[in-house]
This record gives sequence, structure tokens and C-alpha cells, in this order.
Amino acid sequence: MRSFWALPLRRQLVIAILLLLVPVLMAALWSGLATFDERRDDLGEQARIIARTTAAYVNRDLRDLDLMAARLAKDPAVLGLDSSGVQKLFTTGATGRAPILRLSLIAADDRPVAEVGTTDETLESGTWAADVRRRKTRIVQAMRSSPSGQLRYVVLAYPVVDSGSVVASLGVYLNLQSVREAFDSLALPPEAVINIVGNDGRVIARSLNPERYVGQSLSAVRGSPGMEPVEPHAAAGLDGVDRMYGEALVPSGPWIVSVGIPTTLALAGSGSLWARTFLILVLGLIGWLAVALVLSRRLGASVGHLDKAAQRIAAGDFSPIEHTPMLSRELSEFQNAFDLMLRRFNESRQALDAQMAEERRMRRELESLQGQVIRQERLAAVGQLVSGVAHEINNPLQAILGFAELLQMQDDVPDGVKADLRLIQKESARACAIIRNLALFARQTPGEAEPLLLRDVINSVAELRQRRLESEDIHLIVDDGSARQVSAVLTELQQVVLNFVVNAEQSILSSGRLPGRVTVRTYDRDGHVVLEVEDTGPGVPPEHEARLFEPFFTTKPVGQGTGLGLSVSYGIIDSLGGRIGYRRASAGGSIFYFELPAAPVSLDDTAEVRLKPDITTVAHNPSPVARRP
Repeated sequence: MRSFWALPLRRQLVIAILLLLVPVLMAALWSGLATFDERRDDLGEQARIIARTTAAYVNRDLRDLDLMAARLAKDPAVLGLDSSGVQKLFTTGATGRAPILRLSLIAADDRPVAEVGTTDETLESGTWAADVRRRKTRIVQAMRSSPSGQLRYVVLAYPVVDSGSVVASLGVYLNLQSVREAFDSLALPPEAVINIVGNDGRVIARSLNPERYVGQSLSAVRGSPGMEPVEPHAAAGLDGVDRMYGEALVPSGPWIVSVGIPTTLALAGSGSLWARTFLILVLGLIGWLAVALVLSRRLGASVGHLDKAAQRIAAGDFSPIEHTPMLSRELSEFQNAFDLMLRRFNESRQALDAQMAEERRMRRELESLQGQVIRQERLAAVGQLVSGVAHEINNPLQAILGFAELLQMQDDVPDGVKADLRLIQKESARACAIIRNLALFARQTPGEAEPLLLRDVINSVAELRQRRLESEDIHLIVDDGSARQVSAVLTELQQVVLNFVVNAEQSILSSGRLPGRVTVRTYDRDGHVVLEVEDTGPGVPPEHEARLFEPFFTTKPVGQGTGLGLSVSYGIIDSLGGRIGYRRASAGGSIFYFELPAAPVSLDDTAEVRLKPDITTVAHNPSPVARRP
């Protein structure tokens, strides 16, 4: 009820009118249903009358056959089993009687005496003679069909009694097609159907589609398997059409005549009444709505204008309201007071906005100056640190590099040792290059870029970290799906990938999730080459994600990280025109990635790329690093 009173006035009036129409609609619906039921009962009674009429016609024809058979059974030629005399009698009796397919006389010893037929079809002539002798009364056999299926018939069998004993059996084969032709003389509504049901519950004659439905059981439609007529009822026929069925008994059969009239006729009869009632309701509804709209229009327009002004102000538009004529003096005074309040509010708001704008300008200038000071201090610290580290480390690295070259020149050094010395020489040279690139990065001086494949970068990093990862029970997996080159400095990308792998290794070790897994994957996407490093560690806390690439920021314990790895990596990727970032893995770990623009591919480069072997997955045991024998 509270929600109803919260609705607009016009909607309240419309709902009230609709609620008043509910009982009227229910009464109209009840009237239409009652009319439909009455009309349907009329159809049921009409179906029963047609069924009785049809049953009388069929019973009359059967009685004629009974009288003919009674005369034949008393004829001396039949009693004397005179074959030639019976043949003449049968010929005379069958002449002019279209329903008779065959007349047959069988002696008590099952000897055929005479037979006259009007068709060449083979008809069954077996069991009815014995049944008549056993029962000593007239019988009607169930429906039969000829081998070709063109003829459907029933056998009316009569006993021939002489001196109290059955001396022969007389059979009259009745063509059911002639029974169906009797339906044509009846005036039936459209889609009405007449079924004649035999004593076995099957349809022996039908007015609609007899070739499809004759022979099917009508028990489901009748609702009763017996041979007694049932009261008129509604049911779906064999063809699925809803009809009102009425029944009558053919005593000479005994057969049931079932007549069905479609219930759509009842719906059509009651539809006109419902249409008139509905038209009256629609006209009344239109009149009531017109009255409601006229009464609420003026009041709704005044209140709606003030409501729109309030909604506009709530949305942030504080412009003066537009004055319109109000319904009454009270509403006009309310509109003037509302406008005065809005004007004073705008004056106060403008003064406050000017003051806040000045404060925001001063705060932005202060924050900009503070940021510049912090960046300058950090850059200065990074430059000093890199210069000192480069100077201190470069001299011992040069010594290591020189001694490694001298040892390789000695002839008595085993080949396995020489392989290790070459690795020492290679990594020492790379360390020197990294130190030089760090110095260049600190001075914001880019190195020499050249086209290269990320698989070469990954292989060099794997050679360096594979043995360490194996000793810590961490699997290194490489999923290389990239075929494009990037324009970059090899040592710079080596440093970025190495930072990613080392961070993943330390994350797994610090969490204790062993055995662990580090996956390095590459793929091409929209003209870029993407490299991702995923680990099975705990991931980065959400509150630290925004600061991952800031200089000197680290989530590692004191003494285990300087906070420069990711910030230096950020500078390298940014200088190459790429993008670097972090996201959480679906399994809960971390994914650090970068993407670089793919280098233009020439025909020579394409051929060169195809000649290089593909990098396979680097698991825990297989390693691209040369092992000692």
C-alpha cells in the first residue's frame, strides 16, 4: 500500500480504474465460459441425435438382411442342401443388393453347398460356420479385410435348422463400404465425423479418412470398452481434433454409432457474445481513462514541472527554473519560493567554487614541486650507485674474462673444463655488457638495437639459472610460440628476463611451495611480441601492485632485494617503445610480462627464422645448458 501512494497521481488513477475493471472482466469471462459450456452441451445433444438417426438407418439395413436370410433358411432347396437350387436362390437374392459381397451355404459337415459372390476378391470362409453350429443362433463376426486391402466386410452368419437340428450355416458377407455411403445422405457440420464401432471395439466404418482410421480402436475416444452407449462427452478423436461425441446402439450388430462434432463450433458460437462484451468493456475503459486524464492533467502538469526542476537540480544542473502557470495560488507561491532558494544557493556555490579552485591550484603546484624533487633525488642516487658499481665490478670481471681465455688456450685442459670456461667467458662478457647498459640507463642513453628472437634471450637466461633452479626443486618450462623478431639490445632483454625469473624463483622459495614451477612463454599478438613469466608463488599483495615498478621499492625482506630490478626493467622496455606490467595468475601466482613492437620482416629474415630450430619445453631434467660428461 505504501508503494501505491508513492506512485504519480496519474498512475494511481489508472491502477484504480484497472482494479475496478477486474470484477467486470471476471464476470465477462465467466459469462463467456458458461456460454461455451452450454453451446458444447448443445453440440453433444446434436451428436447423439445424429448418432441415433444413423443407428436407425444401419439397423434397418441389417434387419432387411436378417429377413432375407430368414426366408432363405426356410426354403426347401436350402433345407435339402440342393446345390443347384440354392445357387439360383442366392443369385436372385444377391441381385440388386449392393451391400452383399457374397452368399455362402456350408453343410454341417463343413462341405460347401453353394456360393454366389459379386467380387473376385478372396474372402475368408472358415470359422463362422462352426460358430453358428455351436451357438445355434445368429452371429456377427468381427471386421475382415481382403488380401488386397480394398474390401472390408463383416460376415452375418445364420443357422439353417431342420427338425430341431442345425443342418447348415448361411453366411452373408456385408460390404462395409456401402455402410459408409449411407453417411453421405446425412447433413453433418464441417469436420464432423461418424464412426461405427464393432463388437471388438474397432472402427468398422468411418465418414472421414476411412482408409487411415478404419480398423483402429476407439476405446480411448469413447472412454468405455463396452457395447453400451455413453453419455455425450468431449474427447480428442483419432485424428487429434477435439469434438463432442454422442453415441447410439445398433441392436442388430450389435454395433455402436459414435458421432463427433468439433468443439470449435461451440467456440465460434460463444465468440460473438464475448466480442460484444469485450467491445463494451473497451469503450468503458476508454471513457474512464479519459475522465481520469482530464482530472489529473492540470494538477499533474503543475506538480510535474516542480518535480522535473528538483530532479534537474539533483543531477547537478543549478540553472534557474522556468516559470509556468500553476493550477492554484499556493502552487504559484511555492514555485516562487523554490526559485528564490535556488538563486541564493547558486550565489553561495559560485563563491565556494572559486575558493576551492584556488586551493586546488596551489595544492597541484606543491605536489608537482615535491614530485620533481623526489625524482631528481632518486635519479641522482641511481646514477651514483650505478657508476660506483660499474667501476668496482668491471675490473674483476675483466680479470675473470682474461684468465678464462688464457686457460682455454692450454692444451692439457679437458674438453669439459673448456666448455665451462667458455660459459664463464660468455657470462663474464654479458655481465660487463649489463654493467655498461646499467650505466647507459642511468644516463638515459640508449644502446645499439638490432633484430633478435626472444628465444635466444630465453636460452641464455635458462643456461644461467637452470642449475640453480634444479637444485631448489623448481621446474623451468619454456613455451615459445613467437616467430617474430624485435628490435632491441640482447643484453638489455636478458637483464629484464633474468629479473623476472629471479623474482619468480625468490617468490616460490619464500612461500615454501615446493616443488615449484616457473613458466616462460612467448607469443605474437597484433603486431607485438609478448613475453610472460608465470610462477606458482603466492603472488603480489593487491596493496603493493601499484608500486612494483618504483625505484627502491621491494616486497622482499631486508637484505634480499634492492628495489632496482623491476624499475630498471621498466626503463629498458619503455626505451624500446614497449609496455611492461603485472597481473595475477589464475592459479594464484604472479605473471610479469612485457610486449615489444615486432620488427619488420623481410624475405631474408623470414628464411633465416625458418631455418632456426624451434625451442622445446625446458622441464626439470632436460636443460639447454651443456652438461659435464
